[in-house]
Amino acid sequence: MEGVQGAFKPEETISLTYKNNKGRFRVSWMGNTGTDTAGQMGVESIDPAKCIWDAAILPPTTADTYATKVKERRQHPRVPCKLGAELYMQGSEAQIRVDVTNISVGGCFMEMPTLPPDKARLKIILWAAVNKLTIQSVIASRRPGFGISIKFTEMTEEVRQQLQRFIHSLVLRSE
Repeated sequence: MEGVQGAFKPEETISLTYKNNKGRFRVSWMGNTGTDTAGQMGVESIDPAKCIWDAAILPPTTADTYATKVKERRQHPRVPCKLGAELYMQGSEAQIRVDVTNISVGGCFMEMPTLPPDKARLKIILWAAVNKLTIQSVIASRRPGFGISIKFTEMTEEVRQQLQRFIHSLVLRSE
């Protein structure tokens, strides 16, 4: 988007209107004053299935080449994966089956269309190869329509070692 006025922050949710169509978007990046990208911003639709623009006037899609300099906040880098897991909310015996799409020794991301409460405590059972790993966790962040980021809070030393070996095997497979 060009001609943007105002101060917006990455990850901020905004509402945009085009003609009679309205949609919610997440700010991906903002151009800095005095640069070639001043007055520009990148946005990502929160509901990718909904398009508020006239398809006939849209330019062909291209890769977003703008990259913000983001400092990695995670203590342990995440590795892409596709794991099945069972999720148990604190105080509930009901299990929720989820897919884990990335993992580290410190946490993971789970795809979930409906989200549990923010900062909820969870017990997770991960199926890492042939090992069944039970880990106490807390929700670190939520992305509506996508899923939840999990921070692992408690696990036995044996589970930690099994998880480290499993993640190492994922890294070796991707090289």
